[in-house]
Amino acid sequence: MPVEKKADTGHDYGIYTIGDDNFFAGIVAAINALKYYGYKGPIAVFDLGFEPWMVDYLNEYDHVTVLDMAPVTRHIRFTDVKTDESPIMRGWAYKAFAIVHYNLFRKWTFIDGDYLPLCNLEKELLPLIEAGHIIFSEDGWNTWGIEHEMATGVKPGNYMNVNAGFISLDMEEHGYIVHEWRNLMTRRKPFDLWYGDQGALNVILDKWEVEKTTLDKALWNQTWLNDEMARENHCQLVHDPDDIHVWYGPTNKRIMGWHGAGWYKLWHQAGIDHYRKHDATEREKFYKESQGKSPWPIVEIFEYFLFLDQFHTPLKRKGHLIAEMAH
Repeated sequence: MPVEKKADTGHDYGIYTIGDDNFFAGIVAAINALKYYGYKGPIAVFDLGFEPWMVDYLNEYDHVTVLDMAPVTRHIRFTDVKTDESPIMRGWAYKAFAIVHYNLFRKWTFIDGDYLPLCNLEKELLPLIEAGHIIFSEDGWNTWGIEHEMATGVKPGNYMNVNAGFISLDMEEHGYIVHEWRNLMTRRKPFDLWYGDQGALNVILDKWEVEKTTLDKALWNQTWLNDEMARENHCQLVHDPDDIHVWYGPTNKRIMGWHGAGWYKLWHQAGIDHYRKHDATEREKFYKESQGKSPWPIVEIFEYFLFLDQFHTPLKRKGHLIAEMAH
């Protein structure tokens, strides 16, 4: 049976992430990286479908708690249509639903399960949060039209798009945005007007003219840059004794975080694939397709953190899978 563990809520700041068995590798690497770079606060992991041993493994970390999504999904319905389809699982809406339901931290950073932090997020972001900023990474542009105005009240025009896989804010300052984000995703029909949870979040921010504090997209990364940065080959893995990191030549600065590129996750690029574990042919084909989707130093530092033995019993590799090492 999975280990039951109460969430660590004794801190004003915490980190949320979410995943299932396919994203387990990404979440382990992210936790190890955060701890390596000095983060000592709580990490809440929303469980979308981990295997029982994965839940046990994550719960054995200090200050890490796995939270069941079942209480979040219970009795949640769309408000504008009658259907058995769940709002929770449509367009990645589970992020906002989980954050609002558990509401563990006043100040927080949310990262997708394929986001690899390469710094201490609290140290880098908390000063900005405390200054009243809501923080994202830029991810292109949106054009809202009359149909969006009729559905949500946003003024038509062109707006910067921010990615919903990396968010930092203070609930006292911007909690209304998170709650409206969650509430908007109980309306089925507007979802046809934008791209998933990211579009819903952006239309709310733009409706209320909320200032979006965006970080350097090359250093904090958004997915559409991954192929380009891999082709540039300007990333360098730096093996300082107490600070392994990736340096980005064009900016002469270190990369602070890396976000997965669509289907081509860092663990897929490293040959680890729980999603296709029963189909060797499809797995091999996808592995080849995944090559070159991120700079090689990023893949190498991901593997370093995935199998790091500093904070937990290390994982072991079993072919294309990973498993907990026997105690």
